[in-house]
Amino acid sequence: MKKLSIILICLSLMIGSILAQTPGAFKYQAVVRDNAGQIIVSQNVGFRISIVEGSAAGSSVYSEKHSTQTNAFGLVNLEIGNGTNLSGSFPAIDWGSGSYFVKIELDASNNGSFSEMGTSQLLAVPYALYAAKSGDALKIAGTPKAGDILFNNGVNWSLLQKGVNGQTLRLDNGLPGWAEPGYALPMVTTSEVSDVIQTSATSGGNVIATGFTTITARGVCWGANQNPTIADNKTTEAAGIGTFTSKLANLQMNTTYYLRAYATNAAGTAYGNQVTFKTVLNVIFPTVTTSSVINITENSAVSGGNVTATGGAEVIVKGICWSTNQNPTVADSKTENGTGTGQFESQMKNLVSGTDYYIRAYATNISGTGYGTQVKLTTLKTAPTIVTKSVTSISPMGGVSGGTISTTGGGTISDKGICWGETENPTVNDNKLSAGSGMSTFNSAINMLMPNTKCYVRSYAVNEIGIAYGDQKSFTTSDAFYDGFETGFSGTTGGWGIITGDAVEGAYSLHTSISNSEASLTKTLSNSGQVVFYAKLSNSYGCSVTFYIDNVLQGSYSNTFWGLQSYSVSAGSHIFKWKFNNSYPSTNSGDAWIDFIVMPK
Repeated sequence: MKKLSIILICLSLMIGSILAQTPGAFKYQAVVRDNAGQIIVSQNVGFRISIVEGSAAGSSVYSEKHSTQTNAFGLVNLEIGNGTNLSGSFPAIDWGSGSYFVKIELDASNNGSFSEMGTSQLLAVPYALYAAKSGDALKIAGTPKAGDILFNNGVNWSLLQKGVNGQTLRLDNGLPGWAEPGYALPMVTTSEVSDVIQTSATSGGNVIATGFTTITARGVCWGANQNPTIADNKTTEAAGIGTFTSKLANLQMNTTYYLRAYATNAAGTAYGNQVTFKTVLNVIFPTVTTSSVINITENSAVSGGNVTATGGAEVIVKGICWSTNQNPTVADSKTENGTGTGQFESQMKNLVSGTDYYIRAYATNISGTGYGTQVKLTTLKTAPTIVTKSVTSISPMGGVSGGTISTTGGGTISDKGICWGETENPTVNDNKLSAGSGMSTFNSAINMLMPNTKCYVRSYAVNEIGIAYGDQKSFTTSDAFYDGFETGFSGTTGGWGIITGDAVEGAYSLHTSISNSEASLTKTLSNSGQVVFYAKLSNSYGCSVTFYIDNVLQGSYSNTFWGLQSYSVSAGSHIFKWKFNNSYPSTNSGDAWIDFIVMPK
């Protein structure tokens, strides 16, 4: 909660301003400010007011409390004598018996907790209060002076007080023979002039005291001669107390002007201090500097600028602009950060990671756009962004997936592909199939799974920052006959044998080194489909593995690495045969392997 203070505004004058109002009470007016001097507006506050006799530390003869709200200018207006009584009797106070003081306590939160703000002597009280205890008439010998209360047969009165300009003012209700004003002049200060261009400028003022009556007009006045008045050029703003802003128009360029704020009440017009300014000659582009770049992330950063000169015309928009090309303009990406001069801060969003950008602050007036110096920004790199493709072409041995790289993360894609396993969230430390480098979309086929097996797949991509994985997909391989030689072989070997040490899946495979040896398998299939297997040779010179279905040659394999072979087969009973061929058995040793035979049931 803010610490608050109050400023008592000319209590003795205010008493005079309400002498003819409510009998048995007088007005108290104050401005409530915080400890930084800022006016507190539209806030509920409480006051405890005591009338103290003899001295500021004397005994209280009366006490009351008020609950009110500050207005838009921080003002409160109370009538002492009409609050909620706490002790004593206000009508019973004998004002003519001695000195009296008013003690003010403030409850800033209006919750019953009061803080003492000060005690001031009452130099004058309304006649209605004084006469109630002191008689009907009082004559002042000699020349009346400020602070005298004059009574005339208990009917007429006058309170003399020095005005703001030193003159003696009389606040009266009809005492004959006096012609001075009935109210004090307002008090007003003039604001500095800003936003000066060819034909316009901005100033204003602050009405700090009303003179105890209504402010009927306020604004600024100006002219080519010193001490301008409202008979010269002027603005008219909404009446009231407090600060106001005025826009000066139709000025002559390259001209010196004098300016004063003014405020008018029933006593007349008061003027603030005089300020001077000169309009500009020609309009040029605004002058702006570019701030350093801070808070850099993968896709955002903060810069800004400072408009140090308008160029002679109002700055209608300012901000920063940026591009991947040098010397960006407002035709590129930009922010808009208001109008006028001064510093501003801008945030750039939706940047691409690991990318060089060039930035300039800008400011625009009617002449055009001025730019600050160029600064360079490089966004941070991140891991790539990749999406996994759905699995298609599902077979007993696998399926086809792949990935689409959305962003490189600002780096270079050095590897990409898919990884899979029978547990969720597989990584490249499980099974993987690389699809090379670069950002292009890719497809990859998994063909080393067991039939009727659930598999999880994720795409991956690697750059300088690290590895990123796509979303997970899952599928289940179709059911099929399978023989991986892990538990033997259901067919006839014919010179082939099961060995360990070289296999596609598991630890075992079917092997031979005997030329023209044959291994066969008889199966009855309920469905048509593909029969697939892997084959390998130790020596491709004159060697091959040939495959037959029902003694009809389907194809041959002659490579020295494991290769997948696939052939169509219809439903029904079939004999599948693999034969090792060596054209030069006496001079050329050779070996053949078969593994991972799968066919539809």
